[in-house]
Amino acid sequence: MEKSTLLNAIESINSKRFACKVSDKIISEAEAQLSVKIAEDYKLILKQYGTLAIKGHEFLGIDKDRYDAVKATQRVREENPTFPKDAYVIENMGIDGIFLVQKSNGEIFTYQHNSSLQLVCPNFEALVNML
Repeated sequence: MEKSTLLNAIESINSKRFACKVSDKIISEAEAQLSVKIAEDYKLILKQYGTLAIKGHEFLGIDKDRYDAVKATQRVREENPTFPKDAYVIENMGIDGIFLVQKSNGEIFTYQHNSSLQLVCPNFEALVNML
């Protein structure tokens, strides 16, 4: 996946909000805190936008009080021992305890407490194009 392809898909969306771009240092610290490597496409979004809201979805940034992927992942892990250790939360869907999560290889899943992961799409670009 080319960098520009994902960014072009996001830029083509007329109504978007974003805040607090994230530095490489903060991303590295987040990876250390979660003991998981963040997928390259999500890193790109974090660096370019930080927290990103598009088409009714609010993708978490890092190092924010309210929309923080590290804090959200830690909270879900504490509440749910079945949450996969190789994934992190990218969105709290706010419906029936469903979260959108991503693995280091870029795959994106839904996760609900005490349930298995359900594959949504292979990467962030596919997700953006689905919205």
